[in-house]
Amino acid sequence: MKLISVLWMLSGLLFSQLLCADDSSVEYKIKAGYLYNFTKFINWSADNAETFNLCIAGDDPFGELIDPIEQRLAMGRPIKVFRFDSLRTMDKGSHCHILFISSSIKDKLSVQYFDNTLVVGESKDFIEQRGMIGFINKEGKIKLQINLKTINQSGMKISAKLLEVADVVKGVKND
Repeated sequence: MKLISVLWMLSGLLFSQLLCADDSSVEYKIKAGYLYNFTKFINWSADNAETFNLCIAGDDPFGELIDPIEQRLAMGRPIKVFRFDSLRTMDKGSHCHILFISSSIKDKLSVQYFDNTLVVGESKDFIEQRGMIGFINKEGKIKLQINLKTINQSGMKISAKLLEVADVVKGVKND
């Protein structure tokens, strides 16, 4: 009888871990979908890049989930995904149109170094650090926070349709 109880408890733990993995997988599928759809609702300044570059800085939470995005186009160009261990290891020669900063990055963000780049993140204080679009988990759903002031200062234009589905932050104190 005790053996059955122990096996039942172990299978319950294993099953709950699988559910958590699936929850994470679903979360990052949603975030990957948002990253792709940002290409339709943000206007970048013209550049001469041959590809539309999506960069991931820090631990890559997407893994293979985001790889199919490279089969799509943005602004008439093929999308290319680049992965960097940290903000410091990013290749200065390649321009990121979208930069996703994972929660593993603990460095204070300085967006002024990312010209014509939509800076997106998922850490709790991302917007307070002048991030442009932050993913937040609100009541078990992935929601967007948009720092409109930072996006406007970057020269990029954001669609009103995207603003309708987000919590808009008009400005954040940056002391």
